[in-house]
Amino acid sequence: MNFFRNSHILFLIAFVNFTNAQTFTPAQIDEKIKYNFLLANREKALELSSETYTMSENIGYYNGKAKSLTAKINCYLGLGEQDKALENANQLYNLAKSEEDYYHCIQALIAKTIAYSYLGFFEKATKILEEAKSLSNKIENEDDYNSSMGQIYAAKSEILNLQYDTPQNTIKNDLLSVSYYKKIKDKGKRNEWLSIQYSSLGYTYIDLEDYKTSLYYSRKAYELSKIEKDSINQAFGLYGIANAYMKMNQIDSSIYYYKKAFPLFEKADDIYRLQYIYDDLATLYEKSGDDIIYSYYSKKAKEISDIIRKKEKTETEKISKIILQQEKEEWSQNFYISIAVLVFLSVVSLILTLIFFIKYKSQKHINETNKVNLTDAEEELNHLELKVNDAFNELIELAKSNDSSFLSRFREVYPQFYSNLTNSYPDLTTGQIQFCALLKLNFTTKEIASYSYISVRSVETKKNRLRKRLEIPSEIDLNKWMMDL
Repeated sequence: MNFFRNSHILFLIAFVNFTNAQTFTPAQIDEKIKYNFLLANREKALELSSETYTMSENIGYYNGKAKSLTAKINCYLGLGEQDKALENANQLYNLAKSEEDYYHCIQALIAKTIAYSYLGFFEKATKILEEAKSLSNKIENEDDYNSSMGQIYAAKSEILNLQYDTPQNTIKNDLLSVSYYKKIKDKGKRNEWLSIQYSSLGYTYIDLEDYKTSLYYSRKAYELSKIEKDSINQAFGLYGIANAYMKMNQIDSSIYYYKKAFPLFEKADDIYRLQYIYDDLATLYEKSGDDIIYSYYSKKAKEISDIIRKKEKTETEKISKIILQQEKEEWSQNFYISIAVLVFLSVVSLILTLIFFIKYKSQKHINETNKVNLTDAEEELNHLELKVNDAFNELIELAKSNDSSFLSRFREVYPQFYSNLTNSYPDLTTGQIQFCALLKLNFTTKEIASYSYISVRSVETKKNRLRKRLEIPSEIDLNKWMMDL
């Protein structure tokens, strides 16, 4: 009995060793990677990308390693694990840089842009995207260049969208992205990129309240991804169709397409899109008067929202520490230069001090100097008071111009409000916090609509959703509530 059992174990060990020893050709690895990108189940896709990376490393196949890392990054971005996406993006960038592969360098930079944007670090994301754009001029392959430029403008559109910028600005970048993707000669790659960007176009046209055009592009996205058997992008196309029908108040059609998209996003474990679907289905069933189903979807939306907010908070703290560490390292590199400058300034200061005391020995001159210093101190105090007053005016101007630095500046000017809001309501998104900031500054609905280039109706919708999220009764003025917080 033991003999047979041990023989069985030995056979398994031999089989595993044989399997691990098996090598694959670059063509076989490429086929596995291509299949990986089409997988809806991102956990499986992650496993497969790790396998293809190891296979590529075993035979010294650089392109396989680069593509495998790109696949892993896409999975982590889809799963909302931005810290892991950044870690793999840095690995891809260093690998590609060592091979002077500018295409994959740009892929890494774009991934970092998206990850930082999702976490609300918009200035850093924009800076990285500019680096990617300047690097694109070094790409020699025409298809790689066009796909890189298409992704750069798509990422720019995403940054603007996450900052609640005007849909007019967003659509410009969306259309530029499409124009580059259309130039790609490889039909399969062209279809893949266009299906992704057509979905984005569909969402932007919803913000522009052009629902028929939104429906047109969402359908095109679905059709192209279906041709390429890309299930995850089929899901995005279906979601866009459902969203357009919802805005057109065609409840039954909207519910039908949301329920078609749902299992694909569930399989992909896309918690962000699942939350939107739960939220929208709750709204649709509320409109149709089905209170039981409305309560179910509303509860599910809240549950998944809590998970997302906790996850975002944890990852934001992680990335903040990483950014701080990077800044410390940069400071350390300039440490010796700083010391030299400090010594130089100290010597100059000492010389000037000696000259001063030699020249102004008399008590009269010392007294006069003290008076001058006192006057300077008073002027400095007045200047500081003016700066405090100017801070409010600066915030107003940043808000009016829809400036990307508005929220970070607001946090500096109103730290107590920001702390109270985020501690009391940790589930708020970056966009919702920015919207609360505008209300804190006592902007009216019309002013917010005007400065954000969206309709008054859209602002009212945002207010109603915020009221629900913060559980503020309808009889309480939202602006006053924010000002009292």
